Amino acid sequence: MLIYIGAIVAVLLLVLLYHYIPSRRIFFCFFFVLCASSAIVFFFWPKPHHTNDIAISQEERTERAQQQQIFATWYENYQKDIDDLDHNWQQYHKILADFKADIISIQTTYLRLSQLEKDSQSLEDRIAGRTPPLALNDYCYDQSIELVRKAHDYADAQHRAIALTRAAADPANLRTDDQEEQSRMLQAVMIRESPPALFIADEIAAIRENLALPEETATDTSAGSSNEPQNK
Repeated sequence: MLIYIGAIVAVLLLVLLYHYIPSRRIFFCFFFVLCASSAIVFFFWPKPHHTNDIAISQEERTERAQQQQIFATWYENYQKDIDDLDHNWQQYHKILADFKADIISIQTTYLRLSQLEKDSQSLEDRIAGRTPPLALNDYCYDQSIELVRKAHDYADAQHRAIALTRAAADPANLRTDDQEEQSRMLQAVMIRESPPALFIADEIAAIRENLALPEETATDTSAGSSNEPQNK
């Protein structure tokens, strides 16, 4: 605020000097000195500190460290859910790709999709039951609830896509014996039912920001992206 007030005063002073200094050379010399001084003040004026840069008590530091450990333990299991979702989806695409390339028959495709449907249902149930630890602070708990909600919505959509593709691959319900036509039918279901990407980076970043210790603030941005789960 003081910098802005000083800038306004400097501009008003320059206007007055421009009218009352008889020599333009003296005016421009004064103008140059004023600009140089302003630049020095601007670059060396103390900058406001981020909230996390403010020193915190040892009690607060201990509490944040404990919260970090609580979340890290819970997140390790959550990350496994994300990895399993990715694995199931890769298997789904591999089954359809193998059938399209005529590597496996429609009967084998149906059996593999049936097993994958069971696996995806089991994973969806597991994610639905994954609640954050009550020991987390309110903010991080709410963010973790959102992480679970997003993962469950994605698991539900993934399971639906697999189930509908399995139903379409049932040899008893197929309307054609042509392998290429059957493949196009399955691909159409896959394209229509594939869920949008699972994006949880915002929640992870918010939790890290909330639990960061002052000395971690400087490195949080550069280190954050490497530990985030990949979007699916």
